[in-house]
Amino acid sequence: MPPTGFSVRSVSNPPVSLQEHQSKSQASFDAGKQEATQFYQGEIKQLQDQFAAKQNDLLDQVNQRAEEVLAMLNANLPNLVMEIVQKILPSIELSASDIEGIVRSLIKEFSDEEEKLEVFLCPEDLKLLKALGKGSKEEEANEASTSDSEDGFASAIAGIFDNLDGEDSVLPDLPR
Repeated sequence: MPPTGFSVRSVSNPPVSLQEHQSKSQASFDAGKQEATQFYQGEIKQLQDQFAAKQNDLLDQVNQRAEEVLAMLNANLPNLVMEIVQKILPSIELSASDIEGIVRSLIKEFSDEEEKLEVFLCPEDLKLLKALGKGSKEEEANEASTSDSEDGFASAIAGIFDNLDGEDSVLPDLPR
């Protein structure tokens, strides 16, 4: 006999308990959260790398510019100092002992017990300084007139080097 009819009682998935539904929902939420976290961590890492590269480029440019400025200062500073000294020194009245005191105090200030300060002069310059010092002392004894500041400076410097005779000589009262 052929079937005469049929009946359908349910056309859905079997019923799911509330606890099972909540656990599946939480698992899906956690999976989506983990996927989004990984994606955005990758994006953040990529942005950090881009900013780090830009920062390094900027720092390199700043360092290069700073090195250029320092090189320019190193090249121009000695000339600037000499021009200032040449303009100021003639207007300052200093005796040989004043200049000698200034030089000695600078040597003591910039050279301590732990540091060795060396002044290099070729033999001709040392002889010239000694001769200028002796010449200015003899002129002072013969004449009571004032000499210009350059001779005073030379004689003061020569006075500092009077007791030096060789390459290894040092001033006795200054640190080695």
